Amino acid sequence: MNRNYVPGLEKCYVMQRADIQRFAATLADGFSQYNMFKHVCYGTYGHDLMRLFWEVSLALLPDNAICIADSKDANSVLAYIPPKSKEPSLLDYIKAGGMKMFFKFGIRRILRLTRFNIEIEQVSKRYRAANDGYLMAFATRLDKQGQHYGKPLITALLSHLDASGESCYLETVEAKNVALYQHFSFQLEGEMESQMGDLTLYAMRRPGDNKRGTKVQSA
Repeated sequence: MNRNYVPGLEKCYVMQRADIQRFAATLADGFSQYNMFKHVCYGTYGHDLMRLFWEVSLALLPDNAICIADSKDANSVLAYIPPKSKEPSLLDYIKAGGMKMFFKFGIRRILRLTRFNIEIEQVSKRYRAANDGYLMAFATRLDKQGQHYGKPLITALLSHLDASGESCYLETVEAKNVALYQHFSFQLEGEMESQMGDLTLYAMRRPGDNKRGTKVQSA
């Protein structure tokens, strides 16, 4: 994870290794109403399981990734992977706690999670450009939503990306999020119906544009 000075992110709290559990707890709470994760857990959302999932996911972030929060309390968390970042190896997965996650989830949940990841990869191959960065996660604790903890994070990230002309890609399974990201100049590229229940994957991109920084700051 990028713990060094990153232009445009001075007012954000940058995650350190010691923060992973706290950041993961925020993501697990913030995504607890998402049907995708309820589906993975067979209808009943497992907070402890999803917290473990996010602990492993955050531990696997490449060294150049950006993972930020509103403060050390991590009321809202955002994780971004720059384009052409190094993919984690099997050994990285094991070191990050992947085997623990495998046994805690059980084979049925792991298979569902794997099948859904395959669908995400299919959508990504169709709509993500080679030089796109990836907005991996962005969520706010349920009791803090609507209090503007998250907006400064995505505003800061996008201002940082605009300074270098970097484009960004994301997927969401919540239709209501499409308008949210469109407010920040993301464009809906396409959608795909999931074969794993009543779910739709929405693919969105924000083309790189270093002339857009002022607009993002005032959004």
